[in-house]
Amino acid sequence: MPKHGSRSNRAGATRFPRHAAATRTGVMALSSLWLVAGSAHAVTPLNTYFGPGLPTDNYFPQGIPGEAEQLGVTVRSRLRPDYDALGIREGAFMIRPELDEQAGYDSNVVGNVNGKGSSEIQSNAAVSINSNYSRNNIGFTAGINDTRYFDVPRFSHTDYNLSFGGGLDIGRDSLNGTVSYQNANEQPYDIGTNQTTNGTSSRAIIGTTAQGTAIGLAKPLNFSDTDFRVSYNTSIGRFVLTPNVDYQLLRFAHGDFTGVPIGSEFAYNQTLRDTNILQGGVVARYEFQPQRSAVVVVNGNYDHYIHGSNQNIGIVDSTGATILAGLDYQLSGAITLRALGGYQERFFNGNRYGNSGAPIGEADFIWNPTGLTTLTGRYGRTIEDATTNTVTGYTYDRLSLVLDHELYRNILLQGSASFENASYQGSNQQQQNYGGGVGATYLINRNVQASLSYQYIEHTFTGSGSFGEDIVLFHVKFGL
Repeated sequence: MPKHGSRSNRAGATRFPRHAAATRTGVMALSSLWLVAGSAHAVTPLNTYFGPGLPTDNYFPQGIPGEAEQLGVTVRSRLRPDYDALGIREGAFMIRPELDEQAGYDSNVVGNVNGKGSSEIQSNAAVSINSNYSRNNIGFTAGINDTRYFDVPRFSHTDYNLSFGGGLDIGRDSLNGTVSYQNANEQPYDIGTNQTTNGTSSRAIIGTTAQGTAIGLAKPLNFSDTDFRVSYNTSIGRFVLTPNVDYQLLRFAHGDFTGVPIGSEFAYNQTLRDTNILQGGVVARYEFQPQRSAVVVVNGNYDHYIHGSNQNIGIVDSTGATILAGLDYQLSGAITLRALGGYQERFFNGNRYGNSGAPIGEADFIWNPTGLTTLTGRYGRTIEDATTNTVTGYTYDRLSLVLDHELYRNILLQGSASFENASYQGSNQQQQNYGGGVGATYLINRNVQASLSYQYIEHTFTGSGSFGEDIVLFHVKFGL
């Protein structure tokens, strides 16, 4: 029985303006150069503050925009003014519309051992509107992603998102707020779906009946996420303190399952996952040298199921606390080290589940051996909510290696490898994804880009076998 917010391993959302990269799995976010370059605001499940979205992405810059010879500039963050869309200026606002068309083939759309492949088309459209005031700022983003699988039409779906926010300068301080909404879909093969199967299928299964009949999602599960976030930045010398509050509303559709016994529908009613999540904390940052800073993060949360707790099907309110400390350190002109480490504890408001806690953290290694090549290694570990009633959660480890290379000013190459492991608490079950891919992007001009990517992903689950997935996509992106 899924719990709230699968926290799947998809690309995380930026803080403001919020948008998410268009990915199907974590390895796609790594291996498709087009996606790294920034696709058209397609919607994926949002993470909570310390979900699978990488903590270092939230608190450290991913790369300093600039020219190749500048410290901290990577292949991904390099400015390319000859190929960047100019946008449309309207008074004090800059409007940037985008359109992204993708066509390709996925060898295992339904996500199991006997899965079915399909050709697909993804249509993405987005617009961002941002102010250009000397002080204060305001912005709006909107995006829609439509995915059509021609051979498995029941897995076709449409996602969309909206975000509005801004910042108010108060002397040297700033007050920032964002309101965002997205309507998206969980896939049956997402990380976090703990299953017990008879060995004939995998990942699309969330359980079995007493007779051994496999039970799984018959199509993607629709859900919505409404998020309210407020933060305040205040500077005290070299210290920057950022207290923040976040309130998140997760709402789920009932769900369409196969193999559910007559009279057991209630146990698979996904609306029982509807949750209100309140989070708050403070981020303290100290820059002791240029491009060298220390960060401490303290965060607490309360997860409340709005339909009430029901221990029989794994729904229990909980509180949590997290503390992290880390460094963002420019070791030399070519190497940057970034790391956050700490501990997370979960307290469940019920006798059935004991408290759970584990060390968590993340480390990044960024190496620019030349001005045209960037190698990024990343390891992360967090605690996540599981999506069944058999466990309270899982420890999520992920490791990735990405190589970006600028072959020419307008031809960018990428190769990657990744590994993910979910270890379920209270059981010996594990779920893994691993694979890699390659991609190339051709920056034709300011208004048109083209990209081709290939990914291979192997999905495994303890006692349920494994299955592979090949994904080939050709992209054409238009911008003004």
